Amino acid sequence: MSKYIILGKKKVAISYNINQLEQIINIDSSYNVGDIYLGTVINVLNNLNIAFVKLDEWKQNGFMVLKNNFSSTFSNQLNLGEEIIVQITKKQISKKGPTVTENISIENEYFKLYLCKNKGLSVKQASSFNNKKYLGTIGTLIQPKDSGLEIKKKINENFFWDFIYSLKELNKKSSVIKEKIRKTTKKNCLIKGRQKLTDTILKKKLIQADTILIVKSKTQAIQLREELSYNKRKKGKLYIEYCNERISKKFQVYIEHLIAKTLQSDVKIKTGGYIVIEKTEALTSIDVNSGSFNKFKSSRKTALWINLTATKEIIYQLQIRNISGIIVIDFIDMVNQNDQLSLLEYLNNQLQSSLNGSQIIQISEIGLVEIIRQRQEKNIYDMFAQQCTECNGKGYLRQGEILNDFSTYFLEMSSIYR
Repeated sequence: MSKYIILGKKKVAISYNINQLEQIINIDSSYNVGDIYLGTVINVLNNLNIAFVKLDEWKQNGFMVLKNNFSSTFSNQLNLGEEIIVQITKKQISKKGPTVTENISIENEYFKLYLCKNKGLSVKQASSFNNKKYLGTIGTLIQPKDSGLEIKKKINENFFWDFIYSLKELNKKSSVIKEKIRKTTKKNCLIKGRQKLTDTILKKKLIQADTILIVKSKTQAIQLREELSYNKRKKGKLYIEYCNERISKKFQVYIEHLIAKTLQSDVKIKTGGYIVIEKTEALTSIDVNSGSFNKFKSSRKTALWINLTATKEIIYQLQIRNISGIIVIDFIDMVNQNDQLSLLEYLNNQLQSSLNGSQIIQISEIGLVEIIRQRQEKNIYDMFAQQCTECNGKGYLRQGEILNDFSTYFLEMSSIYR
């Protein structure tokens, strides 16, 4: 089955197949994972082992955990006003600034290269002890000077020279970055250019066999082909299609439609029933409702059926909305204990197979299922939505009629007792 990726305006792309939307990809205009800054230390909290770094003239500062920093060319004893080179490892979430580290690194499909002195060699994946020893020997021979090297995946001996070539290209990029660091004199500025949308697509491994990339013009198609040319594919084909201005505008409208639809709180389940997703700063609540579903005469079968089908839809919505943190699900009440265990087992299997870094924490006494998911990137609400100026994010407005009546009554009473 072919997979489509539409590259829209404002650094937004969508990935989908014939059946459904798979992912919405967005690159922010501010701080992105992998960006390298020359920053200034503005606060050090030794008792908490953290520091805050001013990255640029924007309001948000970088947050750095000192205890995670290992041996590097930069000093771990930070002082106020000190200039340091940092890299963003996690995007900002809501009002919280991005997480940064002094351990600067760049990576590709095979390697992760650390731009620090006295770094060792590590092999992350190997099929056997002999393969690990083989990779370690090769790594020792090809490891660049003054850089740490991590081999991310096992090597097929048939593609050995591709392996060497990819490290050579990575080493060229590291040399450019080191040269920029050496020549930079301006305080609190971006050193490494912001990543492109294609970089994010490649990093997320969205381009697979028989993937069709759709762009808005022939010029963009040629540029995209050049950007992807270094990624030598061995299986499947990659197609790049471009369209005229009229059709391109329709694609942009389609992307906006999908984003607006994904932001809606009510989601209908194809087989019956619906779920309501409410995102707050503390947690995300999901309520499962049967609606007008009445295909089964037994209430037990109805509850189990809707809960199981809702589970699959919930996992899908968590994926495309990129919701993380604390998630509370209110399933339809089920009296039978075997049905409850079946639902939890199915939910756990779906979490393990589809959502990395998520697990079931507990089930409350009133039947609420609590899930926690590790934060990785910004959710769709932070990317495409903003707080309502009318209600200040509360979700409701105060009715003015009662208040006006009370004001009139207060003025009348004041005139009487004056």
